[in-house]
Amino acid sequence: MPFGTLKTKEARGPIPLCSPPYPVGLDEFTDVTVLSVKYHTIYDAVKDMIPEELELEDEPIVTLTLFNYGMSPIGPYNEFVCGVEVKFQGNKMPFSIELVLNNEGAIYAGRERWGIPKLMGVVEFDPSATNSAPNGIITGHVERPAGCKLVQFGFKPLKKVQDWGVLDGMKRQSLHLRSIPAANSHDPPILREFIPTCMEITHAEVWTGEGSVGLFNVSEFDPVHRLKVVKYRC
Repeated sequence: MPFGTLKTKEARGPIPLCSPPYPVGLDEFTDVTVLSVKYHTIYDAVKDMIPEELELEDEPIVTLTLFNYGMSPIGPYNEFVCGVEVKFQGNKMPFSIELVLNNEGAIYAGRERWGIPKLMGVVEFDPSATNSAPNGIITGHVERPAGCKLVQFGFKPLKKVQDWGVLDGMKRQSLHLRSIPAANSHDPPILREFIPTCMEITHAEVWTGEGSVGLFNVSEFDPVHRLKVVKYRC
């Protein structure tokens, strides 16, 4: 009987090898809009979501972010990111609690390559849409599953602090825990590792303003609602 001809030892992409769901080259994004709100929460709200190897402040900083990716190697999509600031190997950076988005390729790539906890959901965020903000407030929200609102964003732009142009040193670091379970559920994970990543923004126009978030306790399946706001950061 003849054998197959697919060269598995030479393959570098994800499964299915005959039709990879995402490319493995450089991750590049253009025409991106970002809305980010930072605030302090309480230690008890986050302690059960943070691995024991990571340090927390008494009032950890939570960063909730909406992304509108205009174009990327896996197409355009929206994404919600929830991170809590931790100390890892002496450095402070956000640890990813949960990401919600609507792009299969981005979900597979994030989980498999970087250990980013990406989940399928609905993210509504399009500041450029006609009549999206008649009162001057930019809004967006997250649903998971569809119809169950988790987070509502509001942003009132007040001041442009950067004209469109080159940004020097604008890097967004984050930390993720990649854990791949063993085939036998009684065995430990075949891979468990912390992976720090960095996203560099090279060109941008930057506005600051007043941000606000509303958290909805629709179920215990998504922990974001526990991260109550103590005070917003400027």
